[in-house]
Amino acid sequence: MPPRELKMILLDVDDTLYPKGTGPFAHVNRRIDRYVMSTCGIDRQQAGELRKTYIREYGSTLQGLMRHYGIDPAHYLEDVHDVPVEDMLSRDERLRSALGLLDRDLVAFTNGSLDYAFRILKALGIDEMITDLFTIEYMDFVPKPLPWAYRKVMQQYGKRPGEYLVVDDSIANVRTAKELGMAAVIVGPEDPGGFVLSIPTIYDIPRVVAW
Repeated sequence: MPPRELKMILLDVDDTLYPKGTGPFAHVNRRIDRYVMSTCGIDRQQAGELRKTYIREYGSTLQGLMRHYGIDPAHYLEDVHDVPVEDMLSRDERLRSALGLLDRDLVAFTNGSLDYAFRILKALGIDEMITDLFTIEYMDFVPKPLPWAYRKVMQQYGKRPGEYLVVDDSIANVRTAKELGMAAVIVGPEDPGGFVLSIPTIYDIPRVVAW
């Protein structure tokens, strides 16, 4: 894709804007386990199995709990994202430099909540570089990698699929983007099918955009 066609870069947040496993996402996962255990009255092992079922059938634990237990998504998001983001992340000048070279609108595109995503961006020192945040609330709580989230984001910003670049650490998430006609790149793992381009870290994103 010629660089001139690329108008907007949709950046995942957790395990994408910071090295995988070094930030708050692991803490969020543990809080989700506890939330499921409390809501459903089950132990940790059962909670893990139930989460796998919900993710397979509905795309997320949240969707499963909403459908089967009628939980309030706002309460869920506030609870599971109540983690010490600011203690785990700090201003990243290298990230700021990399994003500053992109010369495109940058939107945080994440299954996390609005408040949680903003706290991460602020902790990394890039909040003022991000044009907008498109979080789980704006996806109607239907998460990536389900196509609904991508169609909603394209509807919101009114661009053709090929004018977006999705940057994410999840192979499933970038594959959906590609299937819908968007450009996509994985941060970290390689796509075993060779379907999507991968880069080692988010700091390598300028060379992808230039290419």
